[in-house]
Amino acid sequence: MSRGRGLPAAYPAEVLGRIAALAEADPQREVCGFVVRGGSAAELDVVPVRNVLGEAEAPSGLPASARCGFLVDPAAQLRLFVDLRRGGGEVVACYHSHVDGPAVLSGVDREQALLDGSPALPGAEQLVVAVRGGVAQQIARFRWNGEVFESEPLVRAAQAAAARRAL
Repeated sequence: MSRGRGLPAAYPAEVLGRIAALAEADPQREVCGFVVRGGSAAELDVVPVRNVLGEAEAPSGLPASARCGFLVDPAAQLRLFVDLRRGGGEVVACYHSHVDGPAVLSGVDREQALLDGSPALPGAEQLVVAVRGGVAQQIARFRWNGEVFESEPLVRAAQAAAARRAL
């Protein structure tokens, strides 16, 4: 899963619309997954992964409910990473939604994204979708600058609606 091709300057409307639609399809739970780039293809793809938080006892430090936290299905994540490694693909971003919350990285989100003070997935961005009243309101991207995650709004409410229509 090399990081050789770099991060997109902008995400295509289809990618953001797909993420928004997935978040809206399950508005009472945080949804999660990855944005990936295939081995030889330059196109980005959205790979949803089941949020398993709440299905068993939550690991220490995580909320007990999928409404206010997420835990990517470890088996699905491993399968995806193996497939990407075999095919020369890469993870461009991890995404998740916030139910009735802002498009920010919470303290728990930051802890999950880091391993020993460095990104757990070097080079991958974090995308957070704010869902209010069952509607995606905003998507923000977070890039690691070597010390902290810096935020940048990607999609605001009106743009989220347009992105969904682009599907």
